[in-house]
Amino acid sequence: MRFPVQRATHWQKRIQLIVVTLLLVSLFLSTIPAQAAEDQGDSAPEGQDLYQKLKAGKRLLAAKSYETPEQPTVYLTFDDGPSKLTGKVLDILEKEGVKATFFALGEQAQAQPDMVKRIVKEGHSLGNHSYNHVYKELYGDFQTFWEQVQHSEDVFADIAGVRPQLVRAPGGTYTNFDAYYYYLMDQAGYTMVDWNVDSGDSKRAHVPVDEIWQTVKASPLEHEITILFHDGTGHESTVEVLPKVIDYYKKLGYAFAPLTTQVKPRQFPLGKSKWSRSMSVSHFQSLLKATQQYASAHLPQADQDQKEAEQQLIQMTKVAREESAQILSARSAIPLQVHIVGGGTFTLQPSEYQFRSNRIELPLRFLIEKIGGQVEWQADTKIANAHYGVYDLEYDLSARSIRLYTLGTCVNTYFLADMELQDGKIMVPLRKTVDLLGGQITESIIEPSRREVSMTFRQFYLFNENKTLSKYALFTREGNV
Repeated sequence: MRFPVQRATHWQKRIQLIVVTLLLVSLFLSTIPAQAAEDQGDSAPEGQDLYQKLKAGKRLLAAKSYETPEQPTVYLTFDDGPSKLTGKVLDILEKEGVKATFFALGEQAQAQPDMVKRIVKEGHSLGNHSYNHVYKELYGDFQTFWEQVQHSEDVFADIAGVRPQLVRAPGGTYTNFDAYYYYLMDQAGYTMVDWNVDSGDSKRAHVPVDEIWQTVKASPLEHEITILFHDGTGHESTVEVLPKVIDYYKKLGYAFAPLTTQVKPRQFPLGKSKWSRSMSVSHFQSLLKATQQYASAHLPQADQDQKEAEQQLIQMTKVAREESAQILSARSAIPLQVHIVGGGTFTLQPSEYQFRSNRIELPLRFLIEKIGGQVEWQADTKIANAHYGVYDLEYDLSARSIRLYTLGTCVNTYFLADMELQDGKIMVPLRKTVDLLGGQITESIIEPSRREVSMTFRQFYLFNENKTLSKYALFTREGNV
């Protein structure tokens, strides 16, 4: 029996459809075990959700608290050393009484171990700058970057007994780091540090001294400044310009300090990576496990080492300040005249104030009461409350912090505050205290035989209880606010 041609075509189509369906079902069933295994692995915190967020470029870092110094502060940083120039840099820093941070290469540390030891011994911070600084190796895959950081850390530990938690990526993190790099280094307990002032000393070989100086001078002034310098071979201009840079910031009222894990690090935003690399889920999970295991094994001891180093640094700074005060006190016995625009003049005798580190320090109560405010001292908590106009300052000697209140609302907190208890008096820097109270130093004359300071305070307006406008001066001739 013959079927019509049209009937045969119909059955052929049905058979083809069944075959295609069976193939699709077979392919689907074959993917279920693999998908189930991946889903099972991704149910952990290290799984697909975290991986996808990082892959999408979302920066995920653990929340941390940092301390803001009361005085404007410069953090000098030097990369690519140590070299034969590092000793000259250290000599200048010692002469100027300044501490800095050295992001050293493991390879260079092995060649200059004595310089590494000196950096640590003299109270500077030591940071990790990879082992060989070769971009192509470091940014081809995180595994290599991680191995180089570990290698350098072992070198530093062998030479100076320290394992730096501060790391600077060669060339900076921008366009070199991606979200994976940042996250994995954070999980390992490291702090990545970039900068907000580039001295330009590495733009090319042998950058002229004047070009570096003009670059630094033209950089914006912020409360905390992290400057990028280099102490590697070929940076003689950096050594030559360094004293001038230090003097420039000192005259602007800046203090100098080494970076620590308590300082909020300057970090560049994420940019489109200029490196072709990929990260699979399994590779990411393997790296995450390695970094977390490292943190568990080393971070507690590293934290303890860091705290001990910072305590030692605080003690060294205190001794240096005391020696500086004694020298300056012996050099001169000059009264200080303070002029307040629209508010008269008062004089401090040499025994009533001190001049050190290019700034004037005087008793908090003396200053506040002279300009019409009040100070209350809580002996049990070692806290002084200074009230002046709309401002209240809470000086906590135990915590070395200052809280600033405006109209009863806390607007800022300063840690590592410059304050000192001497003979029952809290000594504070004049310029910074005036700034906190809404005032301004308009003129300062510091000469061998003459010391004068002029300052002014702006006026403000408030409604009183009768809802009538009253004018208040932040300084009044009668001393009433």
